[in-house]
Amino acid sequence: MKNIEIITLSQKNISDFARERNLLLSKAKSNWVFFLDSDEQISPAEPDLAMLDNDFAGYKILRKNYFLGDYVGSEYLTRLAKKDAGKWFRRVHETWEVKGKVGRIDNPFIIHNTTENLFDYIKKINFYSTLHARANKEEGKKSGLFKIAVYPILKFVQGLARSKHLVFSLMQSFHSFLSWSKLYFLRS
Repeated sequence: MKNIEIITLSQKNISDFARERNLLLSKAKSNWVFFLDSDEQISPAEPDLAMLDNDFAGYKILRKNYFLGDYVGSEYLTRLAKKDAGKWFRRVHETWEVKGKVGRIDNPFIIHNTTENLFDYIKKINFYSTLHARANKEEGKKSGLFKIAVYPILKFVQGLARSKHLVFSLMQSFHSFLSWSKLYFLRS
């Protein structure tokens, strides 16, 4: 993409995603930066630089999520912004907090293939749930039997309502269960 630097976060075993993204952001050469994860790609249509309005500091990009080849939903994430417009925050499930006006782009969009197989996805859930528990602890959040028992059920129902995909919803519920359980054991 002309005048937009695409940065793909592809390091293995990252323990603080915001720190890694901010480091890459500080090394960017272009004024506009587009972030992708290693399991993401940009749809074939490329953004025309003319559509990037200098009145905006960044843009939320449509991300279409796929699980084992099945479409499981979409969301908008801030992934395209001016290099100096903001910072990434949070160890995991990080967000790019951009100062200024943030627009929205539907095309191109990000294609997010969460996993190739269930075995790898369970390993991924185990890794991310540990980071999530640590981030929650750093943020002063507490866990208890209610969160361990009820939040995964709510996550399952929410996932099923959004994605209509049973296995994906179960995996999201499992992530919630592990995250809150691990936080409970980090309490000391």
